[in-house]
Amino acid sequence: MKNLKKMLSAIFILTCGFFTIGSNVNAQTEKMESALTKEEKSEGTLEFQTKGQYLQEGQTIIVNAGKGKVNAGGKTTAQQVVNEVKIAVIIEQYNNGSWSQVYTWREAAYNDYVVSTSKTLEVPRGYYYRARGIHSANTDVGNSFTNGIWMG
Repeated sequence: MKNLKKMLSAIFILTCGFFTIGSNVNAQTEKMESALTKEEKSEGTLEFQTKGQYLQEGQTIIVNAGKGKVNAGGKTTAQQVVNEVKIAVIIEQYNNGSWSQVYTWREAAYNDYVVSTSKTLEVPRGYYYRARGIHSANTDVGNSFTNGIWMG
């Protein structure tokens, strides 16, 4: 009887854990939604729930540079000099109701507190584009993303 109670308790705890994990994933997915705008420029800031030990802030930006080009980039700032501060910038295209990656690049700095990067990229017209950033300072990681801008 004791073993049955232990087993049922374990199953209950595991079930509760799975539901909690599922709701956290859904909440994060909802946060990753971007508004679709006709603006020329959009900026995003770090979505970091609790202030980390190392990571202070992160930004991404995307700008319509005209003639089928976008300027995009980002910046990661640590709270102090760290072993490694990094940013990955992902350019995504909105098509058929979802975002798809079209470009990505990374930049890192060592024994520093800030890293930034930017590029001018050619993109097909007739779609919305956004920039997404993955920011890290040592073991702290956070995300930022812009709204979608129309490239007509």
